[in-house]
Amino acid sequence: MLSQKDNEQLTRVGPGTLMGDLMRQYWLPVLYTWELEADGAPKRVRVLGENLIAWRTTSGAPGFMQEACPHRGASMFFGRNDEDGLRCVYHGWKFDTEGQCVDMPNEPAESNFKHKIKAAAYAAADWGGITWVYMGPRQATPPGLPEFEWCKLPEEQVHHAYKGIYHCNWMQTLEGDIDTSHLYFLHGRLNADDPAQYGVFHKDKAPRLEIVETEYGVLYGAKREEEEGKTYWRTTQYLMPIFTMFPGTEDGFVPSHMYTPIDDNLTMHWGLRWHPSRTMPGNRKLVQDIHKVPDLNGMGPMKPKQHGRPFADWWCVAELGNDFLMDREVQKTKNYTGIPTIRLQDAAVIVTMGAIYDRTQEHLGSSDVVIAAVRRALLKAIEQVQAGQEAPGLLRAGSPNPFENFVCTS
Repeated sequence: MLSQKDNEQLTRVGPGTLMGDLMRQYWLPVLYTWELEADGAPKRVRVLGENLIAWRTTSGAPGFMQEACPHRGASMFFGRNDEDGLRCVYHGWKFDTEGQCVDMPNEPAESNFKHKIKAAAYAAADWGGITWVYMGPRQATPPGLPEFEWCKLPEEQVHHAYKGIYHCNWMQTLEGDIDTSHLYFLHGRLNADDPAQYGVFHKDKAPRLEIVETEYGVLYGAKREEEEGKTYWRTTQYLMPIFTMFPGTEDGFVPSHMYTPIDDNLTMHWGLRWHPSRTMPGNRKLVQDIHKVPDLNGMGPMKPKQHGRPFADWWCVAELGNDFLMDREVQKTKNYTGIPTIRLQDAAVIVTMGAIYDRTQEHLGSSDVVIAAVRRALLKAIEQVQAGQEAPGLLRAGSPNPFENFVCTS
């Protein structure tokens, strides 16, 4: 179990919090690049407890700035995307992607007031089909973008499969991802001979774990016994601060997840897969159909655009209010949950813990050692940053790439 103090440190991500300070050392994924059009409509986003406006300039550069205009606090969501600047509709003040006011038409022409006004804005970059934000203190010289293999491959070799929002803290979502012992229960089918669409199956449901701490996170292997003389190992990597990566499939595809903290109580979940050397076959669009086999990993369809909310297009139809589309008959006869997809099965257990579960009440067993290891790694990273040291796994110009050798192949 965690102490109340450690639980607070790990879960609170707003400005001035310890985990918030750690998160702000890294680039974080926020939107797909196609969601922001040059000279298109700005979008409301919320990251690490901060309400921001995302937009793309006439020349194609992405930007993130505070939602409230520095003049009178009007929302820049209503702003006009205007010739490489975002212009507030209240009085016409215009800002560039660095937050500098570049035009103040309601002030006299001879005034230099605009040069004194700067909105909070953060470094932004397009990388691997995603628009990222860096919200840390080194805005002039941010760290290098994470050199994940999928970021550097041709888009034909990458499938951005799904994105959606979980109604709980980011640590609950992450810990569900790195917990291997739940795999053949929560995501399991009841009968080995049933089709794979009903879940995974393995006789050995009590894995033995081996853990290796890395300079960028934690690697572990889960050992399960199969028939005599044969052992099944499943490896998983946790990568600072919000990334996970799983074993390559038999045909060489590598899956990965990301967990962007929206605030203390909401998390953006991403899923993607890639092939290191081959074009991705078939349709590479987002998976939104929960009934299409074998696309059973997604979060299902999204609600109609949620006007007035951040990430307006990414709120799932399946939620606590409809029991995540649970079918009790399927649960009786086919799988453990009766819930249609892996991601929604995860949602059912992590969301019903509450926004932030009180970890002083939990009781960890031997199969939970990786969860304890990741918590220790994060708490240690918090201490490093508070002591003025570099956060683990950052990539800076001229430094070796800590991610260079973590590629998982079949």
